[in-house]
Amino acid sequence: MQEIIIKMKPCYTLVFLVLFFVFGCTKGKPVDSEALTKEVEELQNAVALLQRKFDHYVSMNMPVAFTAGLTKTITNLGTKQAIVFDNIFTNEGNGYNSLSGHFTAPVRGVYAFFVVITNIPGHSCSVQLLRNGHFLGHVLAHTKAKTNGNFLTSTLAVTARLKKGDQVWVRNEYAFSPVEQMDGNNWSVFSGHLIGAY
Repeated sequence: MQEIIIKMKPCYTLVFLVLFFVFGCTKGKPVDSEALTKEVEELQNAVALLQRKFDHYVSMNMPVAFTAGLTKTITNLGTKQAIVFDNIFTNEGNGYNSLSGHFTAPVRGVYAFFVVITNIPGHSCSVQLLRNGHFLGHVLAHTKAKTNGNFLTSTLAVTARLKKGDQVWVRNEYAFSPVEQMDGNNWSVFSGHLIGAY
């Protein structure tokens, strides 16, 4: 990270020098507001370009990817209960929080997410994938009768644009059966990775 900061310092120095020239060298003379507005817009565009280059650098040199599994079977899923996948297999970029079950985007970009759920025979399992509390997708694993003894695994795959700081998580959708259950032992998994910054 220090290397990135060091590489970015010359750019910030350039911005500082331009600002010093614009605001420090007028010597009390009237400032042309149109010209000043144009220069400020150019500086804003330059900063935005630097941010994009920085995010691209991060995505190329510091990968963002996570995979976490559910260790314990949840035998009574509440409506809109957040699912915390507690067993981290991968967490490059440290975007996934195993205490909250939330992934926080470290850079702006396009991300891919996968949710794999397995129900307990005779019970459904229905979950939503959310971005900042808004719907991205849902998936259902459902078997009607407990007597058939079958587990069912279903998968959701979603791509989404995220801004830096956006959060993505999984929660139970609704009571599709009287008691919803999700199988643990890492049969249910939440995973995601950065496709590319922009």
